[in-house]
Amino acid sequence: MAKRWKVAAAVTALLSVSQWAWGFAIPQPEAEKVATKVAFIELNAQSGDAEAEYLLGLMYLSGRYVQQDAGKGLEWVEKAASANHVKAMQTLADLYYDGKVVPRNLARAVTWYQALAQAGQPHAYFRLGLIFGAGGDGIARNCGQAVEHFNHAGDQVSLGNVAWILATCPEGQYRDGARAVELSLALLQKDQHDPSVLDNLAAAYAETGDFAAAVSTQQKAIDALRQRPEVADIAEFQQRLQFYLQKRAYREVIPLL
Repeated sequence: MAKRWKVAAAVTALLSVSQWAWGFAIPQPEAEKVATKVAFIELNAQSGDAEAEYLLGLMYLSGRYVQQDAGKGLEWVEKAASANHVKAMQTLADLYYDGKVVPRNLARAVTWYQALAQAGQPHAYFRLGLIFGAGGDGIARNCGQAVEHFNHAGDQVSLGNVAWILATCPEGQYRDGARAVELSLALLQKDQHDPSVLDNLAAAYAETGDFAAAVSTQQKAIDALRQRPEVADIAEFQQRLQFYLQKRAYREVIPLL
């Protein structure tokens, strides 16, 4: 620590003398500017500054200004996250969830999303809902926890997911068709032609045993989807329509992720 402080002091003194002696800024080559910034960030990170740890981690993860090293990048970002740096926590959670830069690890993603949720970040509740709604990678699917997290998130998409789970979860103890109908109808008031909400409502009607309403609503969902084909695969909507025509409720067997 003493050596580090002396280096910092020497750099500060040198800058002060230079400014006093010359009285004006000397143009610095771009490569030297970058090297100076990197050295400054490294120095602060090694001194325990969470923001510097986070920035240094991002640099190693992306390979910007330094040679890319995902291992070092994770190490520095985790140090910052352990100091409750919210952006670092978010980055770690998303990295482990996405599995693109580092191998996917939903258990670690859950740990950091839970920490973010406790810090009041609604995005974390949404991701937790997706993880528990689908399961996989060592995480057991749990419709109850998924519903709880989506309810905490509270936005329209999350509440739509709640309705879907209440209508289609394979485990009967988590289904509530009447509540799914009520919730879907409330969401539909914001957009009468939302194909996803209509799809949810049709599944909810089927869960309650009202297959006539399920069929007519699913046909509306298919018509609405033709106007917004980017929303979902129309073949899936048509497949569910066949379930309802056969007086069968739909069960979600494909992971939500």
